[in-house]
Amino acid sequence: MLSNFQTKVSVIIVTWNNERDIIRCVDSILKYGHDIEIIVVDNNSQDNTVNVLKNKKEKGLIILELKNNIGFAAANNEGLKYAHGEYILYLNPDTQFIESGLNELTNQLNDRVGLVGCQLLNPDKSYQPSTYMFDNPVNIVIEQFRLGKLLPKVMAKKYAPYLNRIDKNVEVDWLVGAFLLISKRDCLRIGGFSTDYFMYAEDMDIAFKVHKLQKKVLFSPDFKIVHVGGNSERQDVSSSKKEKMFLSRKVFSNKYGYNNIRIFYWCYLIKFLLFSLMGLASGKYKKRGQEYRRTLNILKKIEE
Repeated sequence: MLSNFQTKVSVIIVTWNNERDIIRCVDSILKYGHDIEIIVVDNNSQDNTVNVLKNKKEKGLIILELKNNIGFAAANNEGLKYAHGEYILYLNPDTQFIESGLNELTNQLNDRVGLVGCQLLNPDKSYQPSTYMFDNPVNIVIEQFRLGKLLPKVMAKKYAPYLNRIDKNVEVDWLVGAFLLISKRDCLRIGGFSTDYFMYAEDMDIAFKVHKLQKKVLFSPDFKIVHVGGNSERQDVSSSKKEKMFLSRKVFSNKYGYNNIRIFYWCYLIKFLLFSLMGLASGKYKKRGQEYRRTLNILKKIEE
């Protein structure tokens, strides 16, 4: 499969029923990229994704059609098997390139830096947070009760980086997985994505494994892309999706010793009690309290 294609970067994109997004994504890479290999791994989509990609007939575009949806992590690992580049970019299908410079961004990877993320933007080009800390009791409490806004600026940068606009290269715990750049050598050393997860938390996991190589995870605003999904992810999610998210966080916790589910449970219990009391005075608070109660039930189910 295009074994003679010369490329510095292989972009791996896992997609499932994302016909519109994946075409925009691929077209944007072709517009701003130069000699970049694009490997699209289709997780058994039922829409027209594969056909529209095949119609492009672009040099350097590889389409892997999977017979079953094997999950995000496993599908990325399938794509890695076909990558010819020295560097691997794991990219979400709901992203779009808006500028050149991907090849230059690889210069950030070296003996000390093992993983690089870029600046994510919302569709209106506004700033989208993408840097986070690994779960621990302190970080979870700060995030759940939005205490980062009350912290001094120096402390907020450390304990609530997602609340601050970052305009320079900084070392972080982990990055949102919409854009993850890593050398193929390091990717093979850590075994690619961990298949313990069907979806969610894979970005935390891969960052943790890079740290275990004694390498840094770097956020760099030198390169920017649009991430459409970042807007919707901030909205309320379904109970099914929330359960999958917390299940993945539990897997991460069990693997690396961060006892997070019990902390999440107590945080949501406190919020449920507070909003239930406030709900006696206002219906909007009562509705929020009911949402927290549903989350408590999910967390209790996961913990059992």
